[in-house]
Amino acid sequence: MLIMALLMPDVQADDDIRLQLRWHHQFQFAGYYMALEQGYYQQAGLKVTIVPGAPGISALEQLLAGKALFAVSASGAVLAYLQGRPVVAMATVLQKSPNVWLVRADSDIYTLQDLASSKLELSLTQENAEFLAVFAKEGIDISKLQLTNSSMKLDDLISGKTDAFNGYLSNEPYLLEQLGIPYRVIQPVEYGVNFYQDILIGNADWVRQHPKQAAAFRQASLDGWQFALDNIDYTVNYIHQHYAPEKSIAHLHYEANVIRSLVMPDLVELGHMNPERWQQIAASYQALGMIKTVRPLDNFIYAEPVPTDYRLLIKSVLLLLLVITLLAFFTLRYRRLASALQAEMNRHAQTERLLVERNEELLQLASTDILTGLTNRRVIIQQAQAEIRRASRYQKDLAVMMLDIDHFKQVNDQYGHAAGDRVLAEFAALCMQSIRDSDLAGRYGGEEFFILMPEIDLKTAILSAERLRMTVAAHPFKLSDGRELSVSCSIGIAMYMPQQDDLDKLLLRADQALYQAKHQGRNRCCVQQ
Repeated sequence: MLIMALLMPDVQADDDIRLQLRWHHQFQFAGYYMALEQGYYQQAGLKVTIVPGAPGISALEQLLAGKALFAVSASGAVLAYLQGRPVVAMATVLQKSPNVWLVRADSDIYTLQDLASSKLELSLTQENAEFLAVFAKEGIDISKLQLTNSSMKLDDLISGKTDAFNGYLSNEPYLLEQLGIPYRVIQPVEYGVNFYQDILIGNADWVRQHPKQAAAFRQASLDGWQFALDNIDYTVNYIHQHYAPEKSIAHLHYEANVIRSLVMPDLVELGHMNPERWQQIAASYQALGMIKTVRPLDNFIYAEPVPTDYRLLIKSVLLLLLVITLLAFFTLRYRRLASALQAEMNRHAQTERLLVERNEELLQLASTDILTGLTNRRVIIQQAQAEIRRASRYQKDLAVMMLDIDHFKQVNDQYGHAAGDRVLAEFAALCMQSIRDSDLAGRYGGEEFFILMPEIDLKTAILSAERLRMTVAAHPFKLSDGRELSVSCSIGIAMYMPQQDDLDKLLLRADQALYQAKHQGRNRCCVQQ
């Protein structure tokens, strides 16, 4: 009993610990409610008060002004640190960002590039820099965006006052669904920008002066989050009764499911922070011109102090003798723990790498025809719609080619489908070699292909088509058994006519030209005016 008493952590709370939330009470902060309700803070010797946020109140600024010791903030906290302000990131709750652009489904906005020419509402704070960072990453001039400060009223999107509204994946989509308003989301994460969100930050000076209390508060908060994620039904009902009675049970459940998917507790340890990812986030602020230089973030990312209590050497000779006696055991144990810790760190690093690789693979699979490696039909149609809008807006030429391999069925019937697949893949490679870097080739279906040619006149388009046709006709298509085939193709060309064409009409004229080429004997190019 004496030894246990000596080893108990000396954690005392001289004053109340105020935790400032970044928004109104909701499931987004469930872990802190549960840490308080389940007594985790009390067991750690801490008296904690949770303060809700509100529009116009920055949790980060409340902390820096001394009105709270801890706060739930966004990745903008690293910017404050780089500006020399006393802030430390204690833990990250959301590993995947919930920030999204919301647009109405009846709009013609599908991509980030479409957003660049649209009316945007954005809360113009450092914490929302993620929405701007994605434009910078895509090479879009931020100064030319049609940005207005957000009213934080979803009615602006519904009424058409704005084309796009910055929202939270766990909140505004539910409200739109309840109103029966179809919508689309454009996520920065889909363009490779994924800031940490809902970061537990602390006053760096206080954390340095009270290391045990800070460590105890962090652990109790993470324990609360674990309880909340393991007991969603209980947590939802508790929040509804005690914190957010204005929110329905259904809304809180919707929010809980989205938040859990962003925390990713089955893949990443609660609170985990990757230093390299933080450096990338800081570099994004530098690219936006918010800071001039990025320095190391060692003092920004919290590291729990190794407990060292020299009073143990004074209080008990018995403890000293025990330490000496068990020194060998502790040394062996330390080595095993260090090895296990290194293995766990390697596992987390590998998990993050696998997540990045899997996201890249999914994006590639979603846009690519597996057999030929060309853009698939869905994506090239989307791109064609975007090029038509651009050609119409800026009065640019635009041509499309529809291509069909002649007598392709005979290849399959005579040599087999494996040979047919080989011919399709080689044909696709010839198309890629013959077109400009600015052109886009895709597989339209079966043996039919589609080439999109922006900013090209009719004469040049015909020359390009003829060059491709002759290249195909002269190319020996090699089969797996060494045999060679001669294959030809027919090509239909159509130029975009402003004020007359939409995508369907343009594709119809190209297809009619292709039919004409087939009717005239194949292995030729035809133009449909």
